[in-house]
Amino acid sequence: MKTSIVQVISAAFILLWVYTAGSKLTDFQAYQQQMSLQVFSPGITAVLLYLIPFLEIIAAVLLLIKKTNKLGLALSLLLMLIFTGYILLIISGYFPKVPCSCGGIIKAMGWKAHLIFNIFFISAAMLSLFIKLKPEVRDKD
Repeated sequence: MKTSIVQVISAAFILLWVYTAGSKLTDFQAYQQQMSLQVFSPGITAVLLYLIPFLEIIAAVLLLIKKTNKLGLALSLLLMLIFTGYILLIISGYFPKVPCSCGGIIKAMGWKAHLIFNIFFISAAMLSLFIKLKPEVRDKD
């Protein structure tokens, strides 16, 4: 049962990362335009423009491989925490309203819906990591 939970969550993250990276890369010009309107300096934006979809693809690949699944879950959790922190800064007014440079239909969400979406995925990643790490802790006793 616990293995099935981790597999379903991993599959959901794979779909999320492939979908968002694919949306960005298939309409790269629009993604590049949205990124240029972000609050970051042009140098940071230029790095993020390529780094974000690259990390999303890497996370999906790591999740597909049994030996690297835990690393993929950890990377997924890290990415979602970073994205969520950014959303919280936007919602709190720290940054002015900025365009969502997410891919596909996800960019159509409002910031509060996006926050709830991210919290759901953060919770799922934490649950999966807890399930995967718990047997390791028992093995060391």
